[in-house]
Amino acid sequence: MADPVVDALNGLIGTEMRAVNQYFVHAKCAESWGYPKLAARFREISIEEMNDIEVYMDRVLLLGGLPNLQRLDAFQIGENVPEQLDAAIALEEGAIVQLKEAVVICEDAGDVGTAELLRPKVAEEETQLDWLRTQRSLVDQLGEALYLAGQTGA
Repeated sequence: MADPVVDALNGLIGTEMRAVNQYFVHAKCAESWGYPKLAARFREISIEEMNDIEVYMDRVLLLGGLPNLQRLDAFQIGENVPEQLDAAIALEEGAIVQLKEAVVICEDAGDVGTAELLRPKVAEEETQLDWLRTQRSLVDQLGEALYLAGQTGA
C-alpha cells in the first residue's frame, strides 16, 4: 500500500530535481552571457535546491520508503534573462503549492515530524519567489539593458 507522505516527499524530490537542473542551466547561460552576479545567484539557488533534495531523501528513508529520483519532469530554459526569471517564478509558485499540499497530507496522516520539516520550506520558497519577482520587476522598471548592466559585476 502506498504511503501518502512518502509519495508527497517523492513528488517534492522530483520538483526540486527539476529546479536544480533549471537553475544550473540558467546559471551557465548567465555566466556565458557575461552576467556573473546573476550566474552566481542562480548557481546558489541550484545548490540550495540540491540540499532540499537531500533532506527529503533522508526523510523518505527514515520513513522506510525509497527515494524516487527517476521521475524528472521537463524544465524550462529561458532564452534570455526575462524568460529565465519568468520560468523560475512559475517553478517556485508551483513548488509552494506542492509544499503546502504536502504539509496537509502529513497532518492528515498524523506525521507531525514531516509536517514540521516541511513548514519552514514553504517560507524559504516564498522568500525565493519574492527575490525572483523583485528581479523581474526591476527588469520591467529599469529596462532589460540597464538591469543586465547591473549584473555584469562592473
